[in-house]
Amino acid sequence: MAQQYTWIKVEKGIRYREHPTRKHGVRLDKYFVLRYSVDGRMYQESLGWASKGITIEKARIALAKLIEAKRTGIGPLTLAQSRKEEQKKQEIISHQGISLHDFWINHYLPTQQHKAPKSIKTEEQLYRNWLEPVIKGTALEHLSSKHLEQIKRNMLKNGKSPATMRYAFAVISQIWTLATREQLITGICPVKFLSLPKRDNKRQRFLTKEEAITLLAELEKHSPTSYPLCIIALDCGLRFGEIASITWTDCNFEQDTILIRDPKARANRYAFMTKRVRKLLEDIPPSNGLIFLDKNANKLKSISKSFRIVADRLFNVGIDDPRQRVCFHTLRHTFASWLVEGGVSLYEVKELMGHADLTMTQRYSHLSPEGLRNAIKILEE
Repeated sequence: MAQQYTWIKVEKGIRYREHPTRKHGVRLDKYFVLRYSVDGRMYQESLGWASKGITIEKARIALAKLIEAKRTGIGPLTLAQSRKEEQKKQEIISHQGISLHDFWINHYLPTQQHKAPKSIKTEEQLYRNWLEPVIKGTALEHLSSKHLEQIKRNMLKNGKSPATMRYAFAVISQIWTLATREQLITGICPVKFLSLPKRDNKRQRFLTKEEAITLLAELEKHSPTSYPLCIIALDCGLRFGEIASITWTDCNFEQDTILIRDPKARANRYAFMTKRVRKLLEDIPPSNGLIFLDKNANKLKSISKSFRIVADRLFNVGIDDPRQRVCFHTLRHTFASWLVEGGVSLYEVKELMGHADLTMTQRYSHLSPEGLRNAIKILEE
């Protein structure tokens, strides 16, 4: 049975009870509580013992803060909320001075497991090779433009591409964002003020219809695993990861559609089967899971080496510019290019490609048979 205490009212909102035996000075020790209401609910919350430093004056100050918060709507409304905020402040203070390296190891990496393994590996390599040598011992709040300029100089000196440099500094931005969210730092990330070299690294190469026929014929002979993936990429414009994630339940053979779930642009969309894609899928024995699996019956992680060998032999001999080299993603680029050449609007191509906005799709605008040329004809007329 819970012990019953006799509470003595000091004044409105402040009470105490006495310890049955323990003294504080010449009198019995007193345990102070505050009593108040919030939104019609009565609270009685403890302040503590007089022997631990609680006095009538401190009780008055604590109660006055709660009353003011209730009046203005600013600040904690209860002692429990106040203690929680104070604890958070102390945690922030205890983390002040945490180094970027410690934050990377203990905070950032554990929160990135939702990313693709390849992305995590790339970020780790960028950190290890370029970021860590410059900022390892630097405290989070002391990261400055000086550190970033040193990283940039090192990467330029070693011939790193603008795209690689942007990726490295994007990692720093993500670290800063997470640290801000955890209330370890405040202010604008210094990456915002960094000037980076720019280069148009968008892929420009796409296949002609004759080249596509040749590629598929060679893959059918030398890479039967890659062959069906390439047909779907060419006919549906899908990314490798999207093809690797297709399950049988995503395929609707009545409407000739494939549901693309959780793609890169985040919004689900439908791809449409050509007759060739439909026949290809119908020839594969159905199951309950993914359509395409690796030799160990696991989800595909990358296109096979045999595809790269065939593509290099057919198209990439003597080609050093990555924008002109043929890779698996070239097939998706080819899909969009053929559509635009055939007169399909950029908006329709955007929807079929699953681009978040028209910015990515506009790279194909020069292929339109009408487009800007017709605009000039109007001027001539």
